[in-house]
Amino acid sequence: MKIRRIVDVLLTICLMLQMSMQITEQEFHEYSGIFMFVLFIVHQFLNRRWYGALLKGKYTLLRSFSTLVNFSLLISFVMTGFCGIIMSENFPALNIEALTSFARLTHLCCAYLSFLLMGIHLGLHWGIIAGKIKSNWPGIIAILIAGYGLYAFVSVNNIFSYIFLQNEFAFIDYDKNFALVLAENISMLAFWTLTGYQASKILTGKFFRPGVILASVFVIFAILRVSLGVPEAMSF
Repeated sequence: MKIRRIVDVLLTICLMLQMSMQITEQEFHEYSGIFMFVLFIVHQFLNRRWYGALLKGKYTLLRSFSTLVNFSLLISFVMTGFCGIIMSENFPALNIEALTSFARLTHLCCAYLSFLLMGIHLGLHWGIIAGKIKSNWPGIIAILIAGYGLYAFVSVNNIFSYIFLQNEFAFIDYDKNFALVLAENISMLAFWTLTGYQASKILTGKFFRPGVILASVFVIFAILRVSLGVPEAMSF
């Protein structure tokens, strides 16, 4: 159990670094990506019993949704790593020039999709932690952070345009400082984690409280959208 938690924490840290190309070099991005992929394989091994139980038991709405998210994340993550290898600048022997254009577009789409799915995946397992929290303040703070995370995801970084292949190149502001990049990444992950957690409640028949929480997040998003507008993105 302790090893599993360490691997999960390291995976989350690597995810934050992978999504922070403004503040990391290309070489670091590639090597940390390889390290993250190794951790991903270890994570699969540590959770191998889950695969063995796939054909056993009853599939509730929650279990069906969780299984869909897990397999989507698995495919998306593998495609991200595979396309990253094809484009590699530090491993030229693995670079396949004929597939570079396909790999770049697929890598961009799957990387952001993996980020979204990993947040939901975390949220589906968040009940273990949330159940130990008695105060309401962490929940209120989480709603505020998630509201900003949705704004950063949709308005600041326009990530849906990459997931749905509307943009072929990432628009990255290299003048953005480390703290802001990290804050945006954490808040965006928090939004999808909160969404996954509330979805798990909705799928078990609890509608009112999750509905109010998610509505509150969207209200904060709307306030930020109206007051701050849509920042002008910078292309690399």
